[in-house]
Amino acid sequence: MYTLHMTRADFACWRNHARRLLAARVPPGDVLWQSEDSAGDLFASGDTDLPPPAETPLALKLSRQDLRRLECASRYWPTHHQECRWALLYRVVWRLAQGKGEALLAGDTDGAVIEQRVKAVNHEVHHIHAFLRFHPQSTSAGEQHAPEFIAWFEPRHDVLEGAARHFIDRMGQHRWLIMTPEGAIVCDGRQWHIERPDAGPFTVQDYQSLSAMEDDAEDLWLAYYASTFNPARLNEKTMVRSMPSRFWRHMPERVLITGLISHARHGARRLGQDSRLANRPGHAIKLPK
Repeated sequence: MYTLHMTRADFACWRNHARRLLAARVPPGDVLWQSEDSAGDLFASGDTDLPPPAETPLALKLSRQDLRRLECASRYWPTHHQECRWALLYRVVWRLAQGKGEALLAGDTDGAVIEQRVKAVNHEVHHIHAFLRFHPQSTSAGEQHAPEFIAWFEPRHDVLEGAARHFIDRMGQHRWLIMTPEGAIVCDGRQWHIERPDAGPFTVQDYQSLSAMEDDAEDLWLAYYASTFNPARLNEKTMVRSMPSRFWRHMPERVLITGLISHARHGARRLGQDSRLANRPGHAIKLPK
C-alpha cells in the first residue's frame, strides 16, 4: 500500500501524484490518499516511496473538456460517507489509461459519480452568483488598497475559482473581497488571487471584524425587495428549492422573507403586489382567473 499526502488539497497537487502513479503502474487499490476529506489510515505516518517508473509506463492524454470535468469534480467536497475525491479521480484516470473510455460516461458507475459531482459544483457556483451580497466599506486615504466591498459566503464545495470571473466582470475596477471558510477571493480592480487560511478556516467573526460599517443602501434594497414581492405567485416549495434557507442568514432580506411568506399565507395571495403598493390610491386590477 502506498500512502500519499495531499500537501495542498487542489487539482494540481493531485495531478502531479497521479502522473507518478501512472508512470509506476500503481493500481488504484494500492494507493491510500491522505487529505482533509478522507479518514485515511491511523497507522500511516508519511508518504510511501513509490516504485520507479515501469519499463512501459502508462501515459494518458485528456481532452481539454475532460480535463475541465475532472478539475470541476475535484472541487466537490464529499461528506463523510462518500468516497475521497482524489481516490475517485485516480481510479477514473487509471481506467482511461487502460483504454476504458467509458469511465467518464454518465452511464458508467464512476462516470455517473463524476457527473453528479460536476453538477453539484456548478450548482453551487450558481448559488454564490445569486445569493452573495456585498457590503460597502469606508476607506480612508491611507487605505488605498483596502477592499471597497466585502462579502461572506458559506459554500458546500470549492467554488472560488469558478465564481471569480463573474464577480470580476460585475465589479469593474472596484476593490473587493469575498470570504468563505476555506478561502477568500481578493481583487484590487485589476488583478485577483485566492488566499487560503493558514491556521484553521476563516470564520464569520473574521468577516464581521472587517464589516463594522453600516450599509446605508440596505434600507433601499429592502424596500425594493418588498415592493417586488408578488404574494399571488408565491410557491414556498419552489422558493426554498431555488433559494435554500441555508443562505438566508447572511442575506439582508432575511428580515423580510418570513413576514412576506406569512402575509401571503393569510390572504395576500389574492393580490398581485405587496400591500404597501396595493393600498396606494389608484385602480385595482383584478387577477385573471
